[in-house]
Amino acid sequence: MARFERKAERSSLAATQTVEPRRPAIALPSSSSHTSTQVEPQRRIVSEDDVRHRAYELYLERGATPGNDVGDWLQAERELRPN
Repeated sequence: MARFERKAERSSLAATQTVEPRRPAIALPSSSSHTSTQVEPQRRIVSEDDVRHRAYELYLERGATPGNDVGDWLQAERELRPN
């Protein structure tokens, strides 16, 4: 009988607990490495689609003239991935 009571107790606890959605892990700098209280902005991961979209914008800004697709792509990468 005690085994059943413990099982029922666990299931009632599980029903009252809420589960938070998982958040992606971010590497935060250790407090000893920074003396200022200023928070550094998070870096956004730039996808290939982001670069493609920016290269297309550059193509349109040039008047949609063909022949500089690689240059547009490299320029877009330089703008979006500065380091």
